Amino acid sequence: MASPHSGFGTVTTDTTTDDVVCSGFVTLAAHLDSGSGSWTWQFKGPDGVWRDIYGGSDGTTVQTFTGSHMVNVFFGNDARVRGNATSGSSPQWDWQIFSNVRNRL
Repeated sequence: MASPHSGFGTVTTDTTTDDVVCSGFVTLAAHLDSGSGSWTWQFKGPDGVWRDIYGGSDGTTVQTFTGSHMVNVFFGNDARVRGNATSGSSPQWDWQIFSNVRNRL
């Protein structure tokens, strides 16, 4: 049985990944295998709406990536997180989400 606290796969443009339950520090990684496009990480709000993850020096900039990247993010308990590939020219993204094993129930 697959863990709800980690996930991986491959997606193309205008596609989202499976969502993963995250707690504590989480590693989010995506690798652009081919083509071009944009990638954002999202979390599901308490109202059921998916929202982009913000960051930057002031915490108010949407974290949009156009190439391979890996970031570590801290979430409270049981945040649902996914990746979103958009506006590209035949991109193929390999993605991984790994929640810190010490924070899993």
